[in-house]
Amino acid sequence: MAVSTVEVRPHSVRLTGQEAATIAPSQASNSATSLTQRYLKPQADMTSAYSLSGVLLTQGQQHATSVQIASKALQSVGRELTMVKRNLTQAMGRNVSSNTGLNESLSQSKRQIVGTLERARFDGQRVVDNELRLKLDSADVRRFSVPGLNVHRLSDKPEQVRLDFPQGGSVMMRFDGDADSAKTIKMLDRNLIPMGMRASLAADGTVLFEAKESAFNQMQQKVMVTGQGHRFPAGQANVFGIKAEPDGIAELQFDTGSREGIKQTIVKVNQHIKQVQLSLEDAKQFNSQLNQQMHKIQRQSNVVSEQQVTQKLQQIQSLSNDFTSTFQAVNAQANVRRHTVVALLK
Repeated sequence: MAVSTVEVRPHSVRLTGQEAATIAPSQASNSATSLTQRYLKPQADMTSAYSLSGVLLTQGQQHATSVQIASKALQSVGRELTMVKRNLTQAMGRNVSSNTGLNESLSQSKRQIVGTLERARFDGQRVVDNELRLKLDSADVRRFSVPGLNVHRLSDKPEQVRLDFPQGGSVMMRFDGDADSAKTIKMLDRNLIPMGMRASLAADGTVLFEAKESAFNQMQQKVMVTGQGHRFPAGQANVFGIKAEPDGIAELQFDTGSREGIKQTIVKVNQHIKQVQLSLEDAKQFNSQLNQQMHKIQRQSNVVSEQQVTQKLQQIQSLSNDFTSTFQAVNAQANVRRHTVVALLK
């Protein structure tokens, strides 16, 4: 009896998209805004194209949602500011004493603007800052300065200054005429980090502080300063009003007591309207760059689509059917008795 052995091996069928793919960096134009430069950075090559593309697409969707929320808020703010400007312009043509109710109307518009910005959030984070700029991850950070706290002021006088913040923290800052001002600010910055604040140095030597919006509001525009008699009075702590750097929408004040005051207020409102326009243009360009990047990722990541999976499964099924038929035929031949084979050969 003849014996036949059949070796069955697994099919070598590979689905597309399982090999490593390269994600090419986005081609940002030279005129890209700060928003696109910050959030649409070129991506490094990764071995796991499938997982990387999924992460990038998710991030892109989150950024797109944040920018959409910010754009709607900015459009609402722009309309409100335009109404404020119209009311101020009309007040210019009237007698100042006849502008009854104007301040209340302007204050109501400001409250509406501040409320709109406060509600413009994604995942709990504000997306438009106090200066009406798009910031997807740091819009709730406020910058401020303490009047008189400048490294160039009385730089030849050594002095130790103590700053007490209303939220309960305090920090020491030592001015030394022989010390490097940059090192002084670095030391101050390190001491502020445990308090959730940061410090930096402006071009004119002003010491700038950064704090979360909530901490900034707790200060109630005040900080306690104790010096040694040079830059600040010695002895008992003195209360100093902090100054927002720069002034934003929260610091907008309406001076309607004179024509000149109204004129200056219109100038400030125009600056905010211009910033709204710039931010909306920034959002438009960001969305354009984001769409290009997402399409490029989808093309280059080679992620297997549902249709491709179905086609490959059909091919595998067809190969399996052919293999089964061949195996059955060979197996049938192997079971033919010896005398039958001899008879057939005669």
